[in-house]
Amino acid sequence: MYSALLKTKGALRRKKKIQDPRPDNFVFRLHYQFTFGILAIACVLVTSYSYIDSSGSAIQCMTDKGQVKEKILNNYCWISSTFTLPRHFEGTQNDDFIHHGVGPDVEGDEKIYHAYYQWVPLMLSFQAAMFYLPHWIWKQLEGGRFDLIIAGLNGANCDGKDAKIDDLAKYMKDRMKDQYDHKMWAAQFYFCEFLNFVNIVCQICLTDRFLGWSFSNYGLAAAGWSSLDSEDRVDPMSKVFPRMTKCRFEKFGGSGTIQNFDALCVLGMNIINEKIYVFLWFWFILLAIATGVNLIFRIVTLMVPSTRGRLVMLEEYGLRETQSQRGGVEKILADMTYPDWLILYYLAQCMDKKNFNQLITKMCERYSDDTHIEEEKDELDDSTLKSKMNLKNYLPMKKTSNV
Repeated sequence: MYSALLKTKGALRRKKKIQDPRPDNFVFRLHYQFTFGILAIACVLVTSYSYIDSSGSAIQCMTDKGQVKEKILNNYCWISSTFTLPRHFEGTQNDDFIHHGVGPDVEGDEKIYHAYYQWVPLMLSFQAAMFYLPHWIWKQLEGGRFDLIIAGLNGANCDGKDAKIDDLAKYMKDRMKDQYDHKMWAAQFYFCEFLNFVNIVCQICLTDRFLGWSFSNYGLAAAGWSSLDSEDRVDPMSKVFPRMTKCRFEKFGGSGTIQNFDALCVLGMNIINEKIYVFLWFWFILLAIATGVNLIFRIVTLMVPSTRGRLVMLEEYGLRETQSQRGGVEKILADMTYPDWLILYYLAQCMDKKNFNQLITKMCERYSDDTHIEEEKDELDDSTLKSKMNLKNYLPMKKTSNV
């Protein structure tokens, strides 16, 4: 079991962006890294039944051993599912029933069948794959474009660093005119972020359906259970994940008469299941809130351009512009469209600090040169226009004097 858990450790670890450049954010990592890792660990735990009871069985059922073999009864009740009686969740234990949900049943009693435990490992595996899916889609859509853009500049020293920075500055300047590539890149990234939000909402609904519509308030009920009176309270987790259930086994007797055996079953693995799903309830709720806030943040940065410059110029991203650069940096960021800003934002996180500072300097120089060229062109156009106006005014006056 330890070796199996040790293999899941890699799912919770990821190198820093400066070591492993990647265009994503912490909320994105919460989905494909942390949630995936948590579900992988949970899947390992629920499949390790041999560590719950010494016999290695996921279920232990008790009845007349002389009539039904224990192994046969356990296998039958595991396959056919067990049940509890809701009316025995109320009353006095040891008087009306022996255990909450377990007691004598009569014809017409409501029965709640519990067959989910057969599917819990598969369900957790499926959910882990679904949380990784948006990240996998993003990797396929992105196609390594960001790695080509950064060109190894995440390291302090690389071959031809100055030439690569010049090429990157020229690339960013050229893309300010041709926006198609960056627009598609940004649109695909936001699509995958939206998929994360859709997925977490769907997983909450799917888990609720999987547990018989008991997951929606499961965490709150479990958290508020300890505040109830000890005489009246019933552990809400035992309703969703009962530790003791009933199973009915029928077989032919020696004379051909059908014999009914009312078995009492202990589900040891539910001790783990109930804890896992309490944790997942709180984790899914917090993850849904964090993902929703992240989408709102995206809308704010899209609609309020002034916030973009502040994000890029944070000190932790290594940008130390001089007083002469400040105006150029602000002008560059103001003229950038949102897709260009997004590329620069992730470059700031993934590049070596000195290299990124040098990139900003190169971009300021290129922007300044282009500005001077445009100003000179405008002055030349203005002077040409004035000369034409003067000539136009002069010709009529000369014509009048000749007359």
